[in-house]
Amino acid sequence: MRSFVLQWPWALVLLIAIFPLAWLAVNAHSQRRLMRSRLGGKTEGKWNLKDWLWISVFVLLTLALTRPGYQPQRFSIEQSGRDVVFALDVSRSMLARDAYPSRLEAAKQGIRDCLDGFEGEQVGLVIYAGSSSISCPLTTDYDFVRYMLSQIQPRSVEYGGSLLLSAIEKCVDQVLSSERRGFQDIILLTDGEDHGPGIELVARRIKESEAKLLIVGLGDSQSGSRIPILNEEGETIPLKHKGEIVYTRLRDKELGELERLSPDSQYINVGTLPFHLGEIYQSFSQDKERIATGNESGYVIYKEGAFFILPLALLLALIAKSDLRILDGATANLAILITVAFVPYNLWAGDEDPIEARFSSASEMLEQGDFAESEIAFGELVEILESSSTGSANMAASLFNQGLSRLKQAEELSGSSPRDALDVARGAQGLFFDAARYRPGFERAGARLDEVAGMLELLQARVRDEEKQEQERDEKIEALLQRIRELRDEQAELRRMVESSDVERRPARPNRFSRATPIEQTVPENADAKGKAFAEDQAILGQEGLSIEEEMRSLDVEFSMASVLSHDNSSESVQTVMRQPMKLIERALAAQKEAEELLPQWRYWISARARQSEAIDRLQEILDLFASNNEDEGEGDWDEEDWEEFMDTDPGAAVAASMPMKGEFRKDAMMQSLPTPNFSAEDILREEKSSQQFREQQRAKANAGKVEKDW
Repeated sequence: MRSFVLQWPWALVLLIAIFPLAWLAVNAHSQRRLMRSRLGGKTEGKWNLKDWLWISVFVLLTLALTRPGYQPQRFSIEQSGRDVVFALDVSRSMLARDAYPSRLEAAKQGIRDCLDGFEGEQVGLVIYAGSSSISCPLTTDYDFVRYMLSQIQPRSVEYGGSLLLSAIEKCVDQVLSSERRGFQDIILLTDGEDHGPGIELVARRIKESEAKLLIVGLGDSQSGSRIPILNEEGETIPLKHKGEIVYTRLRDKELGELERLSPDSQYINVGTLPFHLGEIYQSFSQDKERIATGNESGYVIYKEGAFFILPLALLLALIAKSDLRILDGATANLAILITVAFVPYNLWAGDEDPIEARFSSASEMLEQGDFAESEIAFGELVEILESSSTGSANMAASLFNQGLSRLKQAEELSGSSPRDALDVARGAQGLFFDAARYRPGFERAGARLDEVAGMLELLQARVRDEEKQEQERDEKIEALLQRIRELRDEQAELRRMVESSDVERRPARPNRFSRATPIEQTVPENADAKGKAFAEDQAILGQEGLSIEEEMRSLDVEFSMASVLSHDNSSESVQTVMRQPMKLIERALAAQKEAEELLPQWRYWISARARQSEAIDRLQEILDLFASNNEDEGEGDWDEEDWEEFMDTDPGAAVAASMPMKGEFRKDAMMQSLPTPNFSAEDILREEKSSQQFREQQRAKANAGKVEKDW
């Protein structure tokens, strides 16, 4: 901390004006000398002292404008408290609903109640099931803890089951600091299910860390409760193990034994009743010592040094202004005194703050409904504030309004594209969360986070409905394509029957030495009867083609109505795909009709077969058209076996597969320019966090089958 600073150093730029002012003073002196010589006076005139006095006044006012400060005094903000780590059981047994609404949700609400009563405590969060994970390190940002708590669900860790030892080791080895021993608490919220080696090891690790343990047991310890899970159809069913329904109960005896083995610990059996964890912890820690959190945040106040410069500037101004008539200029001198006294503040207040101007402009865009423009404007303002030191309040306000702009865009998109609205709403949630982090206790940001959470649930439900409708649509299209394949095969089989029943139709060659007429071709046996039968079979195939056409029109109308109701571009793309097959089926039907009319007469069988071939080609074009559309959609979803195979792949093989290839492909790739990225580091981190959560859930799902007791 420096003993002397210039609080507004940018004002030193005004000193550049000294050079033109000095040039004007010198030029005025030269002009006066020239004028005296022309009038016959003395050319050795003295310098005009008033000019230099005014220049000195300007310099002093500039220095005063920099607000020199001296004798700094720091006012620190120091809080005292204990280090508290919540160890939360997220195994599937915590889904039991004997506690309202479930054991897990009751435990999460208890943590929220506890956070509301904290002031100087540092809080961490560890979740565990078959393995453990640090959801939040020690922090005093309780809003961040609340946010991470809202993201917790079963399968948030990699393995199923319950392993308490893993959670305790994570708490004492990686979260708690050995330098603050004696001031650390672990709050364990669990139903007592433990598939690990035993509570003796758990108690030993707690004793070695010197941490105090508060155990909160949730659930019915007598009859127990079923564990509800969702099956593949989205229905709620009870969890079964080896064909029998699993009943989970609170392991009251085991948790009581853990209390007995752990020094300075306490076990609270809340059972299935509501409880307030904040009051329980306050009673648990009221006699325990507290220590300062070591927070070095605070503020520094300097004494203003401009008040020593302003009187000197005022004195020089009075000397420069007076012309041996001080009494006549008393009013002017008084005006100079008032002006000079307030120059440092009036100059700053007169020029509009560019940050404030940007904020006002962006706010006007938001009020006028230009949500996309206001989001961009607030985003640019956030970038400016990050590189300056204007305070966290301004940053929180800008982030909040940027999130509000994005939330309004999500509301507009929710009617037309729930998927896009879901992505935008998640971005708004991240911005509100950032605003809450910059300004702890920001109630408006907290209220918006609750609102966004409700919107996300609705949008996720709509997206699931759309996915279900798309699946039904795909099933209908697949059934239609199967009918088209069968019609194509039957049409090809009928054509082969007609061709096999016909005879070779090469015309007989006349004798060059006689004028006899060519020999007539032989008509197949029972040609009329066969032609009639072929025509009847062709008529049946034509009826099937008409039925397929009718189904196509029905699907086209259905997809068109869905597009009108949802305003979804994806439905319009399906409608476009259906229109071209409808044109092709019309041509196939026309060819089938002509073949039906030609088949009764043997002499037209060749033309009839040509019509049949055309119908077959048109049906194949429909199948090819849908096949090409499916290929454009992507590679499809991975099933569990594909995921396991990917996770078991040797990283070295993956690296080798990504090495640049030789030949023309590599040359062309090097010549192509890469697109300019249109995303920020924050977007990358948020996307990576989402991807990491997805990978963890997939690994947990894949490894669940390897756990004998996955609850």
